[in-house]
Amino acid sequence: MTAAGRGDGADLSGEIQRARAILGDLCFGSTARHPEDRIRDHLELDPAEITELELQLRHRHRIDLDLRAVYDHTLSELAALLSRATFPESGGSQNSDR
Repeated sequence: MTAAGRGDGADLSGEIQRARAILGDLCFGSTARHPEDRIRDHLELDPAEITELELQLRHRHRIDLDLRAVYDHTLSELAALLSRATFPESGGSQNSDR
């Protein structure tokens, strides 16, 4: 992603707000407030909730995010995925590896 595109932190503030709203809308009342907050850590999700959140993100927002991986994604990473899903011409296919 280029600096002029939705890649740097300053450009993602709206998408971070959107990520928080989506998590709340999906009934995952987010305690993740800051861009570097970790999703699993701050939401304290059990395995069933992790699976449900992944499915909801995939079906409602076309975002593939492996929340069961060893690496715990940040709120800003979710925001970047949202940005690319909204503007696919700058981010490519979200499902290219599946």
